[in-house]
Amino acid sequence: MDFASFEDVCVEVLSPFVADAFDREDVRAIAREVVSRHEKGRVCDVRRLGRRGGREARVAELFRGPTLSAEDASMQMTMRMLDRVLARKNKRANVVCCSTGEAGGALASVAAEMTRVDAWIAYPGDDGDVSEPQEREMTCHVEDNVHPIKVFECPDGVSDVDAVVSDVFADEQFRMAHGLVSANSSNIARVLSYVPIFFYIYAQVRSREQDRGKPVVFTVPSSTFALEFAGSLARMMGLPITIVAACNANGAAHRVISMGELYKTDMVHTSSSALDVVVAENVWRSLYYAAGSNPMILSELQDDFDEDGEVALPPKMARELNTVFKSALIDDDLLFSVIQHEERLGFVPCPQTALAIAAIEMIQDVPEDVPAVALAVSHPSKFPDVIRRAVPQLSNGASHPTVEAMTGLFHRRRTCTLEEFERSLRRDIAAVTAMRTPEPVRIERLLLEREEYERLYACVLRKTTKRGKLLDNPFVNVFLALMISFWATATTPPRDASRSRERDAQKAEAKAKRDEARVRVREARTLEKQRAREIRARAKADARTARETARAARAEEKRARGGAPTKPHVMHAYARDRDDARPPNEHFAHEPNRKLR
Repeated sequence: MDFASFEDVCVEVLSPFVADAFDREDVRAIAREVVSRHEKGRVCDVRRLGRRGGREARVAELFRGPTLSAEDASMQMTMRMLDRVLARKNKRANVVCCSTGEAGGALASVAAEMTRVDAWIAYPGDDGDVSEPQEREMTCHVEDNVHPIKVFECPDGVSDVDAVVSDVFADEQFRMAHGLVSANSSNIARVLSYVPIFFYIYAQVRSREQDRGKPVVFTVPSSTFALEFAGSLARMMGLPITIVAACNANGAAHRVISMGELYKTDMVHTSSSALDVVVAENVWRSLYYAAGSNPMILSELQDDFDEDGEVALPPKMARELNTVFKSALIDDDLLFSVIQHEERLGFVPCPQTALAIAAIEMIQDVPEDVPAVALAVSHPSKFPDVIRRAVPQLSNGASHPTVEAMTGLFHRRRTCTLEEFERSLRRDIAAVTAMRTPEPVRIERLLLEREEYERLYACVLRKTTKRGKLLDNPFVNVFLALMISFWATATTPPRDASRSRERDAQKAEAKAKRDEARVRVREARTLEKQRAREIRARAKADARTARETARAARAEEKRARGGAPTKPHVMHAYARDRDDARPPNEHFAHEPNRKLR
């Protein structure tokens, strides 16, 4: 694994997956363009943090791209591949993305450079969902092919927005007529584009020849499980790594990994808003491999989840998942203490990165001599309110020239409520498509029927077990079964009653221990759920306090800029909230003797 540059990593890692569309030189050219959009041509730098939780800790800075986000490398790679395919076919595409701020900004940045793409970026617009710098990265572009959409009244945040977009994509006729392409992590190209990053970071951490092949732990800020799944793909390709999902109070991935359960909860607004999701959608991809690549098992789990909103993993699947992934649940109090501690040591992490650093000290079942790398996915300047709350002396919120350059620019965006979103999105995509040339690309989505899944799995099973053709003959199978039965009868010694009773006692004892263990696990899960509920409740209260503090600070700042004292704001209750009668309006009082002039 001797890689000289990020381009070399991309060529070696991605070429097998895209060989049908791009040769190695094409991949190298695309990777070179991606690298050129990053600061000083460096996609990632790894710096030491010292020791955390008894182990050597490092942080991988992935925020060197044009929008100061880890999403830049993946989005740039995916969109440049798409642009080349569209140019070959002389077609256009409508690229749709649901975002909590990071992926949307990365898509807007790269789409603004392209002429064959219209980018539709939907994001939740309620208080606390997206920070001001994140929103400006999506809305301050002047190019007419970038279409940000601010969606209000989203109780579950981006998960609500994503559900509407999924319904639009499920309309096969509309999708193909308008050339819809997803830029979310449901697009496998987005996930694959993360895989070279793990190899590139590993090569920097294990740079000495004698250290190659030794394990490394990655702590990943967890939202949709895209980065975690990409890390597991790197592991399947031979990289000796363990992935730790660092979750905020919503704990979507934590419930699956540590508790073996997948279920929906109400979303909690946390200080790490870019990770506020209800369901980690990409976890299904990891569950497919945990189920032994059996599509039937996965299909049944998905059906149960769709019907009931929750599903418990079979024990074997849960164990398989735990061999690759670990998880940690971190509340806002710990997040703020990590930011304060790291700032004193000379490094200011963003809220998401603070979760990953905090998770290093919570790693279990991994030897302490294995180094840990926290992924720094965003620059702290994109979350000024959180940074100022954690470190008040940083009055500028750890500013960056890219963020400062957007201050004061016009917002160019569409707005709607969640209820209006689907109808408005369909209408505007259709209207814009009608004005564009050339015609949109038609991408057929091939979905297998259940019988085809069964035949596919049966074929895989036959190959993996390497059964001979004779064993497919039922008569041969019956003959072999009879022979084995006769052999077992002839060679089995006479049964000893005392030994039989002893075995029965041992079985009963073992069963009692298993039952006791199940009870302990059930109690532990109950305590874990209770702790998660307490963390969510505390996070809601903290978020409410933060919003009120931010509003008060903005009002104070506005008064300070105005100079003169402003009139006190009077709250006028809505008519529906009044208990007493509406007071009379003197300007419209009934005067029967008044003469009209």
